[in-house]
Amino acid sequence: MRVHAFLLILMSTFLLTGCINLQQRVLDDVQLITALGYAELDEDIIEITAVYPDFQPDKSVKSKIFTVQDTMAKEIQNDINLQSEKPYVAGKIEVILYDKNLSERGISKLLDQFIRNPSIGSKIYLGILEGNPKEILSKQYGKIDNGLFLSNLIEQNIETGLLPKTNFHLFNYALYSDGMDAWLPIIKQKEDTVNISGIGLFKDDKLVDTLREDDFFLFKALLEHKSNHETFSIRLPENEELSIFNISSKRKYNISQPMKPSEIIITLKMKAIIREYSDKHLTGNKIHKLEKDVEKYLKETSEEMIRKFQEHHIDPLGMGEQIRSRTRKWDKDKWYELYPNLQVTIKPEVTIIGSGIIE
Repeated sequence: MRVHAFLLILMSTFLLTGCINLQQRVLDDVQLITALGYAELDEDIIEITAVYPDFQPDKSVKSKIFTVQDTMAKEIQNDINLQSEKPYVAGKIEVILYDKNLSERGISKLLDQFIRNPSIGSKIYLGILEGNPKEILSKQYGKIDNGLFLSNLIEQNIETGLLPKTNFHLFNYALYSDGMDAWLPIIKQKEDTVNISGIGLFKDDKLVDTLREDDFFLFKALLEHKSNHETFSIRLPENEELSIFNISSKRKYNISQPMKPSEIIITLKMKAIIREYSDKHLTGNKIHKLEKDVEKYLKETSEEMIRKFQEHHIDPLGMGEQIRSRTRKWDKDKWYELYPNLQVTIKPEVTIIGSGIIE
């Protein structure tokens, strides 16, 4: 019995070693593309920059690129393989970026090949790149390859920053939904690194408008049912600076008559801490006044943002989805007629429960 057990363990060891060696050989024989950047060169010609990691003898990683040029409608895999010493593998792509010109013309044709590719994960990130993808992606950012670096940049801004949740699946859901419009983060090179500089707003598959960094918090708070751990700053009427840390916020829709030209009320409840405040004297009455000042800021800025969306006939907050979930009489065409003129009222309720640094 012991002999049989020993032989079984020994055979398992050989099989496992063989699998590991086979996996290593396979990885050594393919080109793991981690990022793709698309740029418009001409009306129907695009340049694709592919990023792949080059593992050094000292175990460090350098980013390498190669580029191909082709028509918008053609799949890129064959063109990339013609320039690569190893076959291209799409399953490790972390991020796909499009320059602004291409985003303004429309990106659905370029997305189609990835939607139909089963090796592409639904959680990869999409983004808009300010500048030339080839120039930006050819530089080294950090000690990891650029695909992973850019993926980490977006991911950490979702988890700890002001960026709403986004990925390949969520973008495509919004893109093909009748009741909302899509958006993507905008990435910009800044000296020797890159940062998220804005949010690009889409009508169908075309970029039509952008949000600045100052708008990130409100956009996230209005888009997501719950949000937390964001910091934002405002300038008060007395020209005082106030920095607020959002402990938790909750958004709720009140839609009394779906598919009617009636008012939509969005309640935004927030518990917050004062992180920094330029006035040294912070009494109970002062905190109450600050709560009202923050509520006024949230209301005015949010309603201005939504009016801007309505003027551009875009619905990145998904109000149409809220309407559709509340009625059996959903009509896409009628919603598009109603939306630009709807009265949308924001009702903030801010509770300040503590304070941090008082300058």
